[in-house]
Amino acid sequence: MGGRDLLRIARGVVDEAEVYESETDRTEVEFRQGKLHSVETKLSHGGGLRVINKGRLGFAFSTNPARQEEMVAAARQSAEYGREVKFHLPAGGELPAVNTMDNRVMLVSTARMQEWGRDLVEAMAARVPELKLDINFNRVYREVRIVNSAGLDVEFQRVEFSAWIVGLMVDEGIYWFSDYVNLSDGRQFPLEEVVERMQVLARMAKRKAEVKTGDYPVIVMPTALGELLLPLQVGVNGKQKEKNTSPLLGQENKRVLSEKITVVDNPLRNFGLSSAPFDGEGVPARRNVLFSRGVFRGFLFDIATAAACGADSTGSAVRDYASLPAPGLTNIEVDRGDAELERVLCDVKEGLVVYGFIGGGQSNVLAGEVALNVACGFKVERGEVVGRVKDVSIAGNVYDFFKEVAGVGSTQRDLGDALLPFVFFSSMKVAARG
Repeated sequence: MGGRDLLRIARGVVDEAEVYESETDRTEVEFRQGKLHSVETKLSHGGGLRVINKGRLGFAFSTNPARQEEMVAAARQSAEYGREVKFHLPAGGELPAVNTMDNRVMLVSTARMQEWGRDLVEAMAARVPELKLDINFNRVYREVRIVNSAGLDVEFQRVEFSAWIVGLMVDEGIYWFSDYVNLSDGRQFPLEEVVERMQVLARMAKRKAEVKTGDYPVIVMPTALGELLLPLQVGVNGKQKEKNTSPLLGQENKRVLSEKITVVDNPLRNFGLSSAPFDGEGVPARRNVLFSRGVFRGFLFDIATAAACGADSTGSAVRDYASLPAPGLTNIEVDRGDAELERVLCDVKEGLVVYGFIGGGQSNVLAGEVALNVACGFKVERGEVVGRVKDVSIAGNVYDFFKEVAGVGSTQRDLGDALLPFVFFSSMKVAARG
């Protein structure tokens, strides 16, 4: 795109200008029902031009590097009718250190990914023949550069490499469970670890158990916890403070969750899928504590939202080249506790352990309300997992759920853009159909 050239042209006709350029090279290998389905590569490149002129905001983007003059004209014209702004583009600052790229990841060929997939299919077929696997290897090489009229000029490269595995069993309907591996740090695909986890779930799923509607203790495993964290992520977004719609308004420095819960947004975690040394506006990235031992510590802001709320940017702008910046999270983390899964299970007389939810979009996320179908869950009786549950859902308010935490796991799972333990909730409303 030629960010410097585009910036030079824009500076001649507007008061302030910023060019955001990104290039991605995506490689994907997919297996369906245990068979190779596709091998794809895709290269994309584009640039976004944000301008401030006479106190108003304008924006344009393009994937065509030859359209610089048109982009400048479009951004300038949009500023004529754009919203008024009360901020200036940042000059930048000292960037923190974070590992976002291991060269070994780029040396993994599509043939090697196919080999990993075939090895996994064969290993699972030998142990659980009735299990059908969908596998997706996804690698993205990403380059980002931001330059602006305040003198900012920053760039970074990141490689994101993940494996998603979904197992499907047909037994009075389709029953599925999933696994995930973050391979961004350059390690080899951990075949035996994945096979063991999938085999354990498949073994438990062969037995069925009945659950009656009622209140039960529930262990939510790391792979399912993200659905319960989503309303918290929406609530801490500075946009909701600007709109006066967040349930956390006026709750800064007050305990709103259990003291067992600490939640952090950490763009500086090595090899996280959303890790970076700066945010979408070039502001140095930082680790933001959202809830510390249950106490709400504050909202996440980009520059514009911070200005509207009389605050400072938290380095939390997210974007791509085709969009304006907005506040958002990067890698969410829940601090580990001291609970061991085996001991927690022993303390459950009757309850559930959940590995996967679906249906979070069918609820009022902004208010914290959720209605989640249990996609992969098991009944626990007298400390033992007795079988899988079917047609079961959990409903309620996550702020209430996270006030009633009996324990937090002592280990965390790396889920790419999340680092999560299991959480043991002392009581949740469980509804059973049929």
